Amino acid sequence: MITDSFRSIIHVEIYALIGFLIFFTFFILVTIHTFRMKKEDIAEMSNLPFDDSNEPNNLTR
Repeated sequence: MITDSFRSIIHVEIYALIGFLIFFTFFILVTIHTFRMKKEDIAEMSNLPFDDSNEPNNLTR
């Protein structure tokens, strides 16, 4: 039933391609951002779960 509905839509395969391209672009951008982060920022963020102080942390540069 659902597959018949999709078959009736003209050029339905383009939606899958667009969805994949959006996901892939987002994944690549997040990966690049992660690798470009400063090591000090990564170390500071990795210790946040263990920080017992009630002070707001300032991670801005």
